[in-house]
Amino acid sequence: MATLEKIRSKSVLLFVIIIVALLAFILGDFLTSGRTYFGTGTTMAEAAGAKVDYNDYQARMTQLSEQYQAQGRQFDNERMSQSVLQDLLLEQLLNKEYDRLGITVTDAELTRAMTGELPHRAAQNFIGGLSRQLGLPAPSGTAVYDAMVNPAKYGLTPEIGNQIKAAWAATEADVEAAMKSEKFNSLIAGLFVANKLDAKAVYDDGANSSTIAYTTKALSAASDVDVDDADVLAAWQRDKESYRLNEESRAVEYILVDIAPSQADRLAGQQEVENALVALNSTEGTDGVSANTRFLVNRVEAPASQISDRALKAFADTAAVGQAVILKHLNDSYTLAKLIGKKANIDSIQVSYLMAQTPELLDSALTAVRGGATMASLSDGQTLQGIDSTWTSLGGGFPEALAERLTNATVGEAFIYTDSIQGQQAAGLYRVERRHAPVAFYDLAVIEYTIDPSGETLAQLSTDLNTFLAANSSAEDFSAHAAENGYTATPAMVSASTPLVGNVADSRGAVKWAMEARKGQVSPSFQDNKQTYIMAIAVKDIYTGDYLPHTAPAINSSLRQQALTKKRGEALTGKYAGKAKDVAGYAAVMESKVDTATVVFGQAMLPGIGFNESTVQGAVAAAEKGALVGPVAGNNSVVVFEVLDTKTEGRPYDFNEYAARFNQTLGISHFNPMQLLLGGEKVKNHSLNFVQSAVQD
Repeated sequence: MATLEKIRSKSVLLFVIIIVALLAFILGDFLTSGRTYFGTGTTMAEAAGAKVDYNDYQARMTQLSEQYQAQGRQFDNERMSQSVLQDLLLEQLLNKEYDRLGITVTDAELTRAMTGELPHRAAQNFIGGLSRQLGLPAPSGTAVYDAMVNPAKYGLTPEIGNQIKAAWAATEADVEAAMKSEKFNSLIAGLFVANKLDAKAVYDDGANSSTIAYTTKALSAASDVDVDDADVLAAWQRDKESYRLNEESRAVEYILVDIAPSQADRLAGQQEVENALVALNSTEGTDGVSANTRFLVNRVEAPASQISDRALKAFADTAAVGQAVILKHLNDSYTLAKLIGKKANIDSIQVSYLMAQTPELLDSALTAVRGGATMASLSDGQTLQGIDSTWTSLGGGFPEALAERLTNATVGEAFIYTDSIQGQQAAGLYRVERRHAPVAFYDLAVIEYTIDPSGETLAQLSTDLNTFLAANSSAEDFSAHAAENGYTATPAMVSASTPLVGNVADSRGAVKWAMEARKGQVSPSFQDNKQTYIMAIAVKDIYTGDYLPHTAPAINSSLRQQALTKKRGEALTGKYAGKAKDVAGYAAVMESKVDTATVVFGQAMLPGIGFNESTVQGAVAAAEKGALVGPVAGNNSVVVFEVLDTKTEGRPYDFNEYAARFNQTLGISHFNPMQLLLGGEKVKNHSLNFVQSAVQD
């Protein structure tokens, strides 16, 4: 009773403790995952009323990852992540536009696309693959559908029928999406169709050529010309739409420190390799390195003809059994080799064989072969698989017991051989047709060793960077003092959609930090998961407007060069205008020479002058024969020219041909659906809410 009274007297206190604990749990989860309560929830990205849900994103990521792995292809998870997010957002935007425009796919259209004589391209792999599995003579969507609803008719289980149903539904969804996209693209393509003026302009751009005499003066001659902020701003305004921002972006600078072995690490590693070499030469096999896991041993047993590495082959041909050497040394990697043994053996034979599911099937086959039948003629493609007279190697991973049997078998005599390979019974009928003469077989150990940075090296690199960060805690100081401390501050632009900082692997966490930081803030040091680098990042500026400003480091230097080119061109054209009456006279004034060239307006290259000289090419196209034109400011020089002759291509003008050329080069191919569908709205990419912060050193 006394105990119960104590509990009752403390009940209010216990209740308060429980409530506080629950609040702490909820508050803690809110602080670490605020998106779940009052944030973006499971929305990964949104724009113009379209949203991408995390579950859809994760399903697409899983699907693509499995496809890449099945194909043996490498992929960057962060790049693929943002690509998937952009694709899903575009799909959502397109679906909204389809609904707005009334673009649909009817049941009849979908049925025809799946079961018609020629399935839709998005269904062809599915229909064709299942048709082959069903043993059909040709792809048939109708038959595949029949097998789906009547699996027993095709010898299939109900479970397989259900699997086909699931695959059919998924393929139908893909086909419907593809057909809607085709209808939409067809509609949009109609907005980019060449008219008569467009087609004729394409013809004229390539048909008319002008031979000119010209002289030039390089823009660099105006070395006293400089530009100010107003000039840079004017260059920005001329091409303002190129700098539109679809989402908030930030200018950053980052320092990357490679985690590499120090000189002390390399000396220690070299000594370890030399000690291992002594041990390998004084012990049996690879006992000399067996206790050290940093030495990776690979045993190779093969004839000289199968050793592709020239250095290893040369070593095997000349070494004594038991000898070990350092075969290669490149940077921080060593390759050692030891000749364990050497013997004469047959490297390959010509053999005919017939493989069977069970040994009993081979008894009658043996009688038939002895009677003159070939192995291939007895093959039925299912229970028996036969091949005649094929050369096969007996080295490498070939089963030792079978290799010995084939080596000792009488040439021309068929025999049955059964064995258990990897737990499975294997039965075969063999006949050796020919054998090569015995050759030398080498038993080699190839040993790899890599010098890694020591813990002391990593600690010192971290200490040095952290000391620098402590003394330079503003973005301004970070930039100003990086070089004098042995670091390089590299500029980059990041946004929520940026997979990596400056293409540095495993740096998505650093993107997250930068997008959450204040302007002028400097990060702590970050380290990648594989411990290959240490990084620090500083936020130089934050851009939330509709356009990247002309002052942004990412574009300022390019804009400055554009402004300088324009201003130098203006200075030189003003200097030389009216100074002579012919090209030769201008050449004398400009201290240059007279050249000739043939100019076609539609070509990117203006011979002798440069690429993309549209201003000069336009002036040539508009000039009358015999007229003196210039100075004209180009990208690299000012040009004075005279048209000596003009020619027109003999090929007649055809509207359909040149309209098609216009559509191919200037039409729908330049259409950006995302930009159009956004309609000036910004993308809100919330994917960083689902990313862990960068690991702090």
